[in-house]
Amino acid sequence: MAVDCKKIRERVTRMNTAWAQGAQTVTFRGIKQAVFQAKIQNAAAIEQEHADLQAQLRIKANERDSIYSSLNDDSINVREGIEGHEDFGKDHPLYEGMGFKLESDRASGLTRKKKTGKT
Repeated sequence: MAVDCKKIRERVTRMNTAWAQGAQTVTFRGIKQAVFQAKIQNAAAIEQEHADLQAQLRIKANERDSIYSSLNDDSINVREGIEGHEDFGKDHPLYEGMGFKLESDRASGLTRKKKTGKT
């Protein structure tokens, strides 16, 4: 079950502020105001740590995306290099081994529509 941290944080902060101003020394159902405040501060520290980790994750994702973008550009250059190389070209097994279709295996692309029975 998901917890609405923002809503709870706002509520307990408001409660703690009022408690500290109006009845700081009173204990409610075994909970002291100082302990309540310490838990709020602990939650805030963990929330900040969580935000820092999310920022690091975004940075790493951007690094990864940048590297893959560069790899994509390199793969295009390698393919074009093979296609234009005098010893390889579009019909070499290396080209096929890299996942490309050999030029000799390509269909012409010409299609003719079939005539229907009615004229």
